[in-house]
Amino acid sequence: MKKRKWFLSLWFWVLIFMLMGICFGAISPVQAKACKPLIDHFIEIIRILVGPIIFLTVISGIIGMGSLKSLGTIGLKSFIYFEAFSTIALVLGLCSAKLLDIGHDMNLSVARMDPGLVAKYIHTTHKSTEIGQILLNVIPHNPITPFITGNTLQVLFMAIVSGFILFYFGGKFRNSVGKAIKNLQHIAFKILSVVMLFSPVAAFSAMAFMIGEFGINILLQMFGLVLAMFGTCVFFILVILGIIAKLNGFSILKFLNLIKDEIILVFATSSSESALGPIMNKLTKSGVEQSVVGIVIPAGYSFNLDGTNIYLAMVIAFLCHAFNIRLSWTEYLFIIGVLMATSKGAAGVSGAGFIVLAGTLSVMHGKIPVVTIGILLGIDKVMSELRSTTNLIGNSVATVVIATWEKKLDRAKFNQALAVGKERD
Repeated sequence: MKKRKWFLSLWFWVLIFMLMGICFGAISPVQAKACKPLIDHFIEIIRILVGPIIFLTVISGIIGMGSLKSLGTIGLKSFIYFEAFSTIALVLGLCSAKLLDIGHDMNLSVARMDPGLVAKYIHTTHKSTEIGQILLNVIPHNPITPFITGNTLQVLFMAIVSGFILFYFGGKFRNSVGKAIKNLQHIAFKILSVVMLFSPVAAFSAMAFMIGEFGINILLQMFGLVLAMFGTCVFFILVILGIIAKLNGFSILKFLNLIKDEIILVFATSSSESALGPIMNKLTKSGVEQSVVGIVIPAGYSFNLDGTNIYLAMVIAFLCHAFNIRLSWTEYLFIIGVLMATSKGAAGVSGAGFIVLAGTLSVMHGKIPVVTIGILLGIDKVMSELRSTTNLIGNSVATVVIATWEKKLDRAKFNQALAVGKERD
C-alpha cells in the first residue's frame, strides 16, 4: 500500500470547502442560507444508500457464519458494551459540568423564556423517546419505508430476519445467494464512493448555511459550554476509549488517523448518517469481519450514542446552574437513569438533541422547566457537530473491540491499515 498524498485526500478538500463555506456565510449571509438544499439533498442520498448497504452487509455476514451462535454472542456483547460505555459517558458529562461549574452566575429567569421557541420539540418528544415505543417501532409497517427514510434499526431487524431465513432454508443455494449478495454489496459501495466525491460541496453548503443563518457569533456564543463539551468529548475519546483500545491491542491515535475522512465529514455535516456507509466499508477493508461490522455499527447508531449522552448530561447540569435550580445528587442519579432510556431515541430524529432533552425534562415533574432549553438554540449546531463526531468514533471503536473479543479481526491487516492510515483497496 502506498500512502496517499495529503493534498489528494478527501479529508483535505472537505476542510478547505468548510473554510470556504464559513467565509461565504460571513460575507454574504442571504446567499449562504440558500445553500441549505445542497446539504439536505446530500444527506438524503446517503440515507437512501445506507439502508441497502446495511441490509446486504448483515445478510452477507450471517450467511457466511459457521453458526448462528456467533451472531447471538456478538449481539449480547454489543449490548453489554453499549450500556457500559453509555453510562460512563453520562456520568462523565454530568461530573464534568459540575466540576467546571459551567453556567454559574448567569442568573437567568425562567419567566423571561419564550415557550414558542421550543414548542415543536415538546410536541414530538413523547412519540420519539419513550423506550417502549422505540422497541415497537423496530418492526416496520412495510418493507420499503425503512429504506426510504433511512431507519437503521428497522433495516437491521429485517436484515437479521432475512439472514436467518437464508441461513436455515437456503440449503444448496445458500452459497450462490451469498455470492450474489456480495456482488450487490460491491455495487452499492461503488455507488457510495462516487457520491462521497461530492462531500466537500456538502461541507461547504453546511457551513455556509450555519454562518448565514446564525451569524459568525454562533462560534462565540456561550463559549464556556461549547469549550467544556469539546474538552469532555476529547477526554472521553483519548482517555476512556484510549484505554479500551490499548487493552485490545491498538492505538486510539492511529485509529483516529485511519478514520479521519469520516470524522471530518461528520463534523462538517453535523450528521453521523453521512459516514455510516463509508465507515462500514472502511472497517471491513481494514480487517474487521463484516458480520461484526454489519451488526455493531447499525445497532450502535441507536444504542451507543456516547457524544449525545455527554451532551445531555452536561446540558442538564448547565441549565441548573444558569437558572439557579438546585438538585440533590439523588435527583441527578435519577436523571442518569432516565437518560439511559430516553437517549436511545436520539438516532435518526431531526433535532434529536432537543427532542430527547425535552423528553427527559418532561418526566422530572417540573424540576427543570422544558422551556429553559430555548437558550441552547443558538449553539445547538456546534454542539451537534461535537456529539455526532463522538458518536461515530465511539461506535467505530466498539466495532473493533467486539471483533477482537470474538476473534473476528484480521490483526495483521488491521495493523497495516493503522500504520499507513488507510484501508486496503
